[in-house]
Amino acid sequence: MHEDFRAIQPHEFEDCLDLWSTVFVHTGRDYFVPYLHGDPCYNPELTRVCVVDGKIVSALQICRREVRIGNNALTMGGIANVATHPEYRGRGYASQLLLDSLMIMPTHSIDFSMLFTGIQPFYERAGWCSLPMKRFTGELRQDLPTEESTHYSFRTADWKYDVVKLLPVYEEFNQQRPLTVVRTVDYWKGYSVPRFGAPKSTIIAETNGCVAGYLYFQLDGENCWLHEIGFLRSEAECARALILNAAAQASTAGVRRLWSNLPSESVIMDALHSVVTSVEVREPAHMMCRVINMDSLKHKVLPELNDRASVTRPPTGIVNLDTDYGNFGLKVKRGHVCTVETSESRTKMAQSEFFSLLFGVKNVRELSLNMTTSETAIVDALFPEQRPVYWQPDHF
Repeated sequence: MHEDFRAIQPHEFEDCLDLWSTVFVHTGRDYFVPYLHGDPCYNPELTRVCVVDGKIVSALQICRREVRIGNNALTMGGIANVATHPEYRGRGYASQLLLDSLMIMPTHSIDFSMLFTGIQPFYERAGWCSLPMKRFTGELRQDLPTEESTHYSFRTADWKYDVVKLLPVYEEFNQQRPLTVVRTVDYWKGYSVPRFGAPKSTIIAETNGCVAGYLYFQLDGENCWLHEIGFLRSEAECARALILNAAAQASTAGVRRLWSNLPSESVIMDALHSVVTSVEVREPAHMMCRVINMDSLKHKVLPELNDRASVTRPPTGIVNLDTDYGNFGLKVKRGHVCTVETSESRTKMAQSEFFSLLFGVKNVRELSLNMTTSETAIVDALFPEQRPVYWQPDHF
């Protein structure tokens, strides 16, 4: 028996789709087609397969994405579609492909990796850690408020024409928002829309013939999921109108519970409070991250840290965040930040704590870190709590 771990070859695409649709039997083959044929970032080197005697028996996909951190971007490798044919399980093929992905991602200039899963221990063994992101939920009110404003008109998105209209709204709403994907029209049309059926459940709010905002939601039995929202800064009030519109559709469909994957902007939270009996906070652990190249990562983040330092003016000093996958050392002097390779004082921290700081999921005061007062002040100034989000249509 000959086993070969390598990149997929173009003539094997259909065999790989067959494998994924066999393993993920409830998903459907069409779901996987955009990974190989619609993603404008696709590279065959990033589809890793295990071939046994000429047959693909295990595979995984690495989705290369540029995600924002302030005005800059990091290159992320999303691990997707990890699958082994039922007849070949228990031989460590998926584990070996995961290790293979860790070797190949640095050669494609990937700074960190992300994945979504319900089997965290499997990925923890290879170094991924959970990064809990806030999710909001509540029982849908029976007496929903009515939208009194006639300022907006609403319609369902038509993706043949609307992507180019929504993209500027997306860009403005997500400007500097950590973890959001840098999207193009080709990416939206080729990857996101075909996989998630967004046209069916995307409401567009217009005023004076121009798009003011949009909301992508999904009805699933007795649940309604608010997956993505975007609105112009000058039209923030349309957030309430969009959420009330979705809630009304959900109520008509017999939905009892609303779930929100939206960031905790005040206008969004106010709207949620108006349509559910009470807002509950959940922190699911299905999102996982792993450092791939710490040196590259910190140099890409450095311009953003200097932008923040010019405003927050952190004290002079050195801080060294020491993780299992590299050190993030910084020196601050007169409002300028540079990287530093060594330091007598190192703050040991888990990867989950590092990513929480990096993307603004939590601030330094929420983490139990062994730091001096000066180090805490530096980290607090450079890594404030923010409103990061990784939108559902970008999932892999």
